[in-house]
Amino acid sequence: MADEMQDRISAQTFSRTFEKMCNFIAVAKTGDPKATVRGILTLCLYELPDEKFDDAESFKRTIEIMFGLIIPLQQLQEAADNLERQGILLRPGNSNYRLAPATVTTLEHAIRDAQLLEERVKTQWLEELQTDFPKLPPDQIWKALQTYLCKTFRRHGIQAAALIDPSIDSQPEHDESLSSILRESVGGIAELPKDLHEGAILAVNNFMASLGGNADRSRYIAQSADGAFNFYTLEVPADLSEQFRKQLHALTLFLDTNFLFGILDLHYNTQVQISHDLIKAVSKHNLPFKLRFHEATGREMINTIGYYGSILRSRVWNRTLSRAATANRNLSGIEQKFHEMNCHQQLDVDEFIRTYEHFDHLLLEKNIKIYRPIDERLEARNDIYHDYRDFLELNGRGDKAYETVMHDATILAEVQALRSQAPSSLDAGALLVTCDYYLFRYNWEIARKTGHRACVLMPNMLWQILRPFLPIDQDNDKAFAETFALPQFRILGSGGSKACSKMLQILATYKEVPEETAMKMMANDLLLDQLKTATSDAQFEEQVEVAFVEENRNLIEERVYLEQLIKNEKAALQAEKQKRFEEQAIHEREKQELASSITTAEKYIEIAKRSAEEKDLLALEATERAQKAEGEAERAHGKAEREVIENESAQKLALKMTKLTGLAFGICLILLFMLIAHVLPWNWMIKHNNSISIQISISGILLLFPLGLPPPWYSLGHPFGDNPLRGANEEEGRNPAGRGSGRRP
Repeated sequence: MADEMQDRISAQTFSRTFEKMCNFIAVAKTGDPKATVRGILTLCLYELPDEKFDDAESFKRTIEIMFGLIIPLQQLQEAADNLERQGILLRPGNSNYRLAPATVTTLEHAIRDAQLLEERVKTQWLEELQTDFPKLPPDQIWKALQTYLCKTFRRHGIQAAALIDPSIDSQPEHDESLSSILRESVGGIAELPKDLHEGAILAVNNFMASLGGNADRSRYIAQSADGAFNFYTLEVPADLSEQFRKQLHALTLFLDTNFLFGILDLHYNTQVQISHDLIKAVSKHNLPFKLRFHEATGREMINTIGYYGSILRSRVWNRTLSRAATANRNLSGIEQKFHEMNCHQQLDVDEFIRTYEHFDHLLLEKNIKIYRPIDERLEARNDIYHDYRDFLELNGRGDKAYETVMHDATILAEVQALRSQAPSSLDAGALLVTCDYYLFRYNWEIARKTGHRACVLMPNMLWQILRPFLPIDQDNDKAFAETFALPQFRILGSGGSKACSKMLQILATYKEVPEETAMKMMANDLLLDQLKTATSDAQFEEQVEVAFVEENRNLIEERVYLEQLIKNEKAALQAEKQKRFEEQAIHEREKQELASSITTAEKYIEIAKRSAEEKDLLALEATERAQKAEGEAERAHGKAEREVIENESAQKLALKMTKLTGLAFGICLILLFMLIAHVLPWNWMIKHNNSISIQISISGILLLFPLGLPPPWYSLGHPFGDNPLRGANEEEGRNPAGRGSGRRP
């Protein structure tokens, strides 16, 4: 025994580990202590990369400081060797342990996702609080929520783990109700002023109530619950945990009346949806569970359906009264279901009840069969009855009916008789699944006192244990998370439910009952408390009548006040309407003037636009004319240049021809002179002493004389006389601009 205790992991504190465990998604949903230990080793290496981990002892010291867990060296060494074989841990040259790079990446993603999830949940909720509870300090209210969740999941984790190993230390304070835990959590925040406590309690309550409509919150709560469960399963002996992980043992699950009414949609509590999921999982995944209901449970269901059927048949229920009843969750499940259906369409009571009178067929469709005991076990049943009755009296639930307490005692006696002495509650052969927290608490307290194994559990505890064996989706997480929400019923006792039902019956006898009156009366906790103490039907009816008259009087006064308020409001609205009408008229005039101005401006703009278009057109035409004139001028200039060149060539040719002509004429004159001088003959000339010189001189003069005369033939050979450029100049004179049309654009 000593060796066994020495080999077990001991948890020193849960609060120190809560945040790390719940944010460590790598070990969030295993239910395997060995896997959790391996995950903790990797987390140590990840968060302390500079720390030297060279043996199991170094891991042991760090884990004790970080997590408050004392893990035997043998288990740590086994976990390290296993991780090394998988390649998750590396130890080159038998030196210090370190994480493989791929493992570091995986851990980074997992931890970052978990942290981002928590940050999203926190940010969204605090934004909602700014609107709904602006006075609540964000840091303190988040701390209050974290404290509440820590205590809630600690309770849940211990209770779920204790089903595997009853020797886990389950202290009485872990049986506290969620409401008590919430008040303690808020009251324990020293920085939160006392006058804000009620608002903080309501804010946390609203957070938990909204789990079903928020996927991030559902996932966050489900992960936190898994982390807490893993923490406490660390204390389960290794051999017992290994046996549990290998397979689920055959169990007979006795289903309590409230559980069965829940899956028939005739009961309202936070465990209903997870109860549906459990029934589906047993069938879908072929879990080794027999689903049974005791014949005493069958009788109780028949009596309950008959009782509420007679109540519903005793009155004619109009839709107005059903709407008022639907808004209030203080009625029994059967009555609540009827009024929910009746407020939409008038419903026949017999038709409604007939569906559930054969509930055994409905349950058989879900593979839930009746269990008929061989022995009545009278002595055990009576002992449990008296003990359980004392427990209920001590905890303020003495209003439970004799038949209900006796039914619970009968089922408990049968389940205890069927259980074996197996070391785990899950291996003992039979369990009772109930939604009644008082029955659950009673069984666990007795088990703790007597050293016996508990045999009663809540649906969410069973679901927690089964989660590692089942594929979980978002809808399952949502239903599981909702089981941690506080009940939204103002009256938890059966006395309050009966008082509310009886009040509704009396109201149904009145000819006309305003819906507002019925709703206020059914929501009046003080009135319902008074009605629970009524000693007779006459006194009960009298109190209801007085309350009805009072509520009607208050309603009349409220209506008068509201009518006056509406009248004043109408007058104010009329004045506001008149003011707005006048403002509208002014606005319309201004609008018309503005429209007129806009129209005029548009006309001017149109004129200016047309003028600009005309100017653009004229400019375009001028540009085209200028371009055309420039082209013509360029052509004329080219022509003039060609003519000048031609004239110069002609002039040069004419001059050359003139010279040649003059030379030829001079030669002719010389020949004529020689002919005269020698043929006639001209004796003086011939006989003169200087005859040859004179002849040569005269010949030279005759040769040069034609060349020296002005050439009259120049004017005859050129149209512009002796100035061949004069034509171009005169042409330019006729076009003084030089080029183009004579007008620049």
